[in-house]
Amino acid sequence: MKATRTHWSVYAVSVILVTALIGAVLGAVTFPLVGLVVDTGYSLGKLALNGMRILGFYFGIWAPGLALVLTVKREYEARQTAAGTAKPAGSTHA
Repeated sequence: MKATRTHWSVYAVSVILVTALIGAVLGAVTFPLVGLVVDTGYSLGKLALNGMRILGFYFGIWAPGLALVLTVKREYEARQTAAGTAKPAGSTHA
């Protein structure tokens, strides 16, 4: 059975969602750790919630641009491969 590729729009949305999720998870982990080291006086839950909001927001800002670049790169490489003009991996010559 041949594996099918997802449509470019589904791929772009999934990159956006995964990127924002990674930011939220990183924020939920790093903010409480830094809060314990610095002794901010906030509870771990409040630090985790703030970390999720802040890093989720920043990663969410960068996510559409990242999705655009990765989607265009993916489609370009697929068309190059389909046309038979793809360069071998690691090739630096034009």
